[in-house]
Amino acid sequence: MKIAHISDFHLRHHIEGDNIKCGPDLISEGARHIAAHSPDLVAVTGDLVDYPLDVLDDPDTIALGEKDLHLVRECFDSLSCPVAYVPGNHDHPASFRRVFCDQPFDFDAQDFRVITFFDKEGDHNVPQRVGAERARFQSVLSDGDPRPQIHLQHYMIFPEHSGGYPFNYGDAAELKAALLADSRHKLVLSGHYHEGEDLMAEGHVCFATARAFREPPHPFRVYEIAGMNITQTEYTL
Repeated sequence: MKIAHISDFHLRHHIEGDNIKCGPDLISEGARHIAAHSPDLVAVTGDLVDYPLDVLDDPDTIALGEKDLHLVRECFDSLSCPVAYVPGNHDHPASFRRVFCDQPFDFDAQDFRVITFFDKEGDHNVPQRVGAERARFQSVLSDGDPRPQIHLQHYMIFPEHSGGYPFNYGDAAELKAALLADSRHKLVLSGHYHEGEDLMAEGHVCFATARAFREPPHPFRVYEIAGMNITQTEYTL
């Protein structure tokens, strides 16, 4: 099983304030490089665009933001494998759901169960997994499906970062404990923290956070799973 992981484009092409660090041509180049590795799954873990959060209800800005989301999707549509997208805190939630309305939240890839979570920030920008997303999380950890799991979300569960901007879920320790309490092997992939965190194992659960693609040298990762072993290789443009 080979998984490509890319995150945090923060694209502004149609939205005012063009992000010259990461335009659609660069994202397309990243997708072409990923395709050359022939992955079985591509994980895009949030902040696809850099939506101005002070105008969440402005219809003109919403329309421009959706055009940028479509641009990102078009960059990856030609890949032959499944591409799983999750929203970040800089993506417009309703627009994201419209653009990716055909994406399943729970699907199979090479006999792995892939689950995507659409979480949000709460008070003081602290990420939360609540309501329906928390119920889905608890359900996939308690059902009888024997497949190993791949969890995709924007925010970090582990390792925890204290002080400064809250990159971790408010109850990250509780989420991690729940993952470890279930005996199935899991790979948990996140974005959000632009410096990234390399693949690390805690018992039978592996965690990794991609570095931001928007920042030079524009990195992405490939994880290879063979039996009980997972390896990480990072590539740059």
